Order: sequence, then structure tokens, then C-alpha cells
Amino acid sequence: MLSLSERRPPGARRFALSAWLCALSLAVLAAVVPAVTPPSSAAASTTATTAAPEVARQVSTVPFKARENYYCTRIPAVVTSRTGVLLAFAEGRIRLDPTGCHDVGDNDIVLKRSLDGGATWQPLQIVVGGSDELAHGNPAPVVDAVTGRITLLYSSSDWNHDPAKPSRTGHPRTVHAVHSMDGGVTWSASVPQPQLKAAGWGWVSTGPGHGIQLGRGPHHGRLVVPGDHTAGGDTTAGGQLYVSDDGGLTWSLGATSEASKTGAYPAELTVAETTDGNVYVNARNSAPTHCRTNEHRLETVGTDGGGAFAAPFTQVADLDTSPVFGSLLRLHAVDQDGKPDRLLYSGASRLGPSALEDRRELAVRSSYDEGRTWKTAGTLVSAARTGYSDLTLLPNGSVGIVYETAGNIPHGNVAFAAFTEQAMNDSETELRRPRTSDTHERAVGEAGNHAVVHGGARLGTRSGGGAMDFDGQDDYLRLVCSPTLRVDDGDFTVTAWFKHAATTGTLPIIWAYGMPGTDPLKKGRHFSVRAEPGGNVLRATVGTDIGSTEVTLPSSYGDDAWHHVVFKRQGLTIGLAVDGGPAATATMPAGASAADRNLTPAGEFNIHIGARPDFPNQPAGVSQLFRGTLDDVRLFRTALTEDEAAAVKNGSLDVAKDEEELRLGFSTIW
Repeated sequence: MLSLSERRPPGARRFALSAWLCALSLAVLAAVVPAVTPPSSAAASTTATTAAPEVARQVSTVPFKARENYYCTRIPAVVTSRTGVLLAFAEGRIRLDPTGCHDVGDNDIVLKRSLDGGATWQPLQIVVGGSDELAHGNPAPVVDAVTGRITLLYSSSDWNHDPAKPSRTGHPRTVHAVHSMDGGVTWSASVPQPQLKAAGWGWVSTGPGHGIQLGRGPHHGRLVVPGDHTAGGDTTAGGQLYVSDDGGLTWSLGATSEASKTGAYPAELTVAETTDGNVYVNARNSAPTHCRTNEHRLETVGTDGGGAFAAPFTQVADLDTSPVFGSLLRLHAVDQDGKPDRLLYSGASRLGPSALEDRRELAVRSSYDEGRTWKTAGTLVSAARTGYSDLTLLPNGSVGIVYETAGNIPHGNVAFAAFTEQAMNDSETELRRPRTSDTHERAVGEAGNHAVVHGGARLGTRSGGGAMDFDGQDDYLRLVCSPTLRVDDGDFTVTAWFKHAATTGTLPIIWAYGMPGTDPLKKGRHFSVRAEPGGNVLRATVGTDIGSTEVTLPSSYGDDAWHHVVFKRQGLTIGLAVDGGPAATATMPAGASAADRNLTPAGEFNIHIGARPDFPNQPAGVSQLFRGTLDDVRLFRTALTEDEAAAVKNGSLDVAKDEEELRLGFSTIW
């Protein structure tokens, strides 16, 4: 390993870095990828489309498999060495209890190397943690193009060693570094980096994902790795950049931000150099509840080579995602390879609040103006549940990506894929799901609860007006959580027109929040209305922490004619009525307090129309999608009287307007 005195002079470093970047650009040019013109987003359609095909891959492998060496592997990062070796890092998590895969526990940092672009992988190496029981995590590798040195920054802490309830509380987290001079074959001893944790910080972390080396401006050659932290007794939080001007031998703290944890604040930053020599920073929005925003990414610019942030973090528009880490990668720059400037971002493209349910549809999206705007069209890498991802450029110009994936959860394995830019461009499709409008009148500037349209749901008709047709295959609507859609422990009413001719299966009309179960944050609290042709009943259910209550009517109304359903809760009584007829009623258990009647999860939620919340991860052979047509779906946070319900049935728009929170009239899809 070179000492400071053995390093080449700055001028030689600049020449070597420029030569390396030029060589990399030539490798990109060598790939059969013509220059591209920035594509425009696909125009919004009046009908939704089915899931886009995944990108054609040159390589598709799984370097880290759950249960192979560890109970699970998570938090992947990837870099390409100066000589073209691919290095994929991850956290190897040892099973502590039946649930396994904890963020805190006896976690190691592991590595697999590939000499053939990811087609095959060498045996697993434990880079950090093999001889201890500490919690090591967030591998953040970066390559120095001059020396070839690979530096891995990572975070580490002790924990309470309680397998039943692992916790990091009371155990400070610190930053460390290890180095490799031979492409990851061997690694130096770990070196603590106390200077990378500012006074007053509590939690401190690195990455996750790769760092970058600047190739322009006065800080040419600087290494930049992102991180995040908490402070103020865990009341504030922010992001930071770690910088090195000697190829990774020594590190210092660069730009930092600070914000109250009561609002939006950045975490899990990813970075890319802009063509003006600044650092574009894109971060996960860690607002305390994901229901507060439909934009889950934040951004800013690092100036002075990452020494300062030019402005506070603000929301990123048109980059639909769930709360998850995503990765940036510079693909082209006019001043390097003569092709249009292009940044890539990888991350889940399904808009939603849930870190488990909505981490799906991993995609790569592009910016042609240095991150100022992002195209809503992009390339689908995987339609499955997927979590964290990281990008790298391969020597032949292909794009490589590591990402978390599994079956019914978005993590466990770490997969790798590689594809050409041409394949990425050829498979580009509109990723932003269409919407249908909430037409309830709201105050100026107040956002409506517009529904996201999934599958091929399309506009139909009812009495000369609009409606929504569902084919029972993959069609449904989803209302991404909003505070106004919480019914909590109060009275409420749901109304809708429905029509179907099904003779089998269960047809959800509306299903709010979770599934029946014992977890009050995720599954227990819910309400639903569904037609059940197999049993020839119409059923409505409410679920609370202390159990579920249901009510039925003796018909599924499968006569292919329009019917109007009203489901309401008033105090402890729930009632279900169709076409203004007598309501079937039931009484909920009283419980010890009003909180025992709470139907809304404490955290994030979705409301599904035409599907159960667990679609498409339902048991084989279970038909749980609406087949037919719905119209005029409304939600009131009050129990409507019979006269008010009749007025809604007759089309009145003036019923309980102050208590109406949703009105889907299905007049447009946009």
C-alpha cells in the first residue's frame, strides 16, 4: 500500500485519472450502443397498461442467496475495479430468532468478486466481522482510479445481544475504513474514522451504495462517499458527505445537513458528479410517516467538491418510488464520451408508503439535465418485490445492477443483472401509473386523493356517465395513504355502485388498510366490502386490535345489473344495505376504550378498490379481484342517515360535504 510520500504528484494524478476516464469512455463507445436522443415520457393514456416487459439481460445471477452462507443478505453495493473486476458487497445477517434478517445483530460485511462481468462469482469473503459479534453494516465502496485502491467505508456498533428483541439503543455507531490494493483479493485491517462523526451526532452511517471520484474542477480526483446521521438526542437528522483527497488513505467530513425529524429529512444518500464539477445528491425521504408525501425522494447539490450543500433538501418530482434506497450512476457526459449527458437512477418504481408491500417494480430511470428533471418513462429490471439496489458501469459499457429480492418480501437474496444501453433504451416504457381523479371539492392547494390505476382497468359507462371496468385478472385501483383517508375510531360511511355477473370467487369492492391478523400496525385494522358469488352473499367486515366483526346480505347481486351499496359504522354498530333496502347490522365488541375501535393502522396504509391488499401475493387458486364495473365510490367520515344515503344514490354532490373525504366518479384516466 502506498504511503503519502510515495504517491504521484497532483499533476500526474490528474493525468492518470483523466486517462482512466477516457479509457472507460472508449470502452463504452466500443459497446454496440448508438448515441441516443433524450426520449420524452409517454403520453398519458385513457386506459392503463399491463406490466412492462423486463429488460433483456446479458447476465442474470444471484451472488448472495438467503440461507446459503447467512440467514439473509441485505444492503448491496457494487463497484468495478480499475482492472475490470466486479466487486459486490452486502451485509451477511446471522439468524437471531424465527423472523431473522434484523438490521441490528451479528451482521458481517461480505464480498463476492467476478472476473467475467457477473456471469460467475468467486467464493464468499468476509471482509469485516468474521471474528466478532458486532453489528457491521452499510458497505460503501469507492475506487481510486489512479492507484486502483478500493476503500470500503462502513458503519459499526455493538448491540444488546438479545435475540428476541435486538436493539442498538445505548450503543454508539461509528465509521470505519478498510482498503484493498489487489482488486479485493486481500484487505487491510479496519481503521476507525472518529473524525467522520461530528460532535452531538448519535447514529451515524455510510452509503449504502458506491461512492464516486470527481473528474472535473479544482477538486479533480477527490473521492466522495455519502452518509447520514441523527443528532439532538434523536430529534434531528440529516445527510453528510465524506471526502478524501489522497485516494482514500485519509478522510474528512464534508457537507452536512440538519433537519427536525418531525418533517422530511434525508437518509441513505446516493451521489453523482455533475458536468459542472458539483455533486448531485439524491436521498431517501425519511419523513416520520410515509403517508405525509407521495414523493419519497429528496435532492440537493453539493458544491465545493462536496464540501457544502448549496441548499436544503427538497422533494424530487416525477420519481415515483416507495421508501427505499436507490442508486445514481453517470452513464454519459458530452465532455467525456461525446454522448448526451445522462444520469441513471435505480429504485422501486411503484409509488407507495410501505417498505414491504410497495417495494416492487425495480426500474432504471434517466435524467438528461443533471438531475433537474427525471423522465417518468424508464426500464423495468424486475417486476417482482425488490428492495435496495446499486449501479455500476462495466468495462464493456453495459450497466450492472445488484438488488435485493425474494418471494413475498422484497429482500433476502441479492441478485445481479447486466444489460446494454441499447437493451435499456429498447425496453423503455412509461412507469408512472395512470391516475383517476378524486373529484371531491377541496380547498385551494389541497391535494385530492387520486387513485392509482393498476392493470388494464379502463373507463366504462353507467347511465350515460363514466364508470370503471375491471377484468378480474390484474385490474385494481389503489389510494396511497393520506391523513384524510383515516377513519380511526370514528363513524364512517362508504358508498359505491357495482355491477357484476360472476358466479365464483370473491369480488372486493373496497378494502381499506390491511388484512385480518394480529399485528395492529400492519394487518389487524381494516374494513372491507365484497361480493362473494360462491357463497351468494355480500359481506362487509371491520377489524380492530380486539377482533373482527362482519355483516352479510343474502345475495351477491350477480345479475349484471347496477346496485348501490352503503356500508357504515355508527358507534359500535355496523350496517350494510343495498339499493336503499333494510340494513343488516352487527355490533362490534365494546373494548376498554375508544382506541379499541380504531380501524386505521398507526403507520402507512393503502386503500384498494377492486382487490385485496395482498394482491398479487395471494395463495394459488384464490380469486380475489373484482370482475365487473364500479362507479361513484365515496368515503365519508360520518355515519350517513338513510335520507343522506338515498341522496347519494340519486347522485347528489351536496351530501355531508364537510365530512366527505373521497369521491371517485371515474370520468377520466390521466
